[in-house]
Amino acid sequence: MNSKFRVRVILESCVASGSFLNANIMKNIYKYLIVFFTISMFTMLFFYFQSETKETPYSLKVVNKENYWIYEVYKEDNLFIRQEYIPAANGKQNFKTKEDAEKIGKVVMTKLSKNMLPGISMVELTNNNINFNKI
Repeated sequence: MNSKFRVRVILESCVASGSFLNANIMKNIYKYLIVFFTISMFTMLFFYFQSETKETPYSLKVVNKENYWIYEVYKEDNLFIRQEYIPAANGKQNFKTKEDAEKIGKVVMTKLSKNMLPGISMVELTNNNINFNKI
């Protein structure tokens, strides 16, 4: 007999009989359920915040070059990616603003942190409102 069915049978018998003894059993069951759900909730919150604060070996640096911007991704203080042109854009188009370079650099870092390939698509450029010529 599985545990869900067993708890259901106990609960139904307590409700049906209405006796004092069964009422106490019912109270105890509710107490255990409350304790169980409270512990479960704290456990889930603990693991959620642990995953959010996960350290990444990657860092981002946005650099001004003459009249355009580039981003550099470092892995443990070693240069890993240096992106002078907007990825996925046709031709050699530079980032016109620091914010654009930083947005795409963060997308790349997020992908690297998730062990994904750091490639950028045209859709990602559009979703991040990156200013470039769509030739």
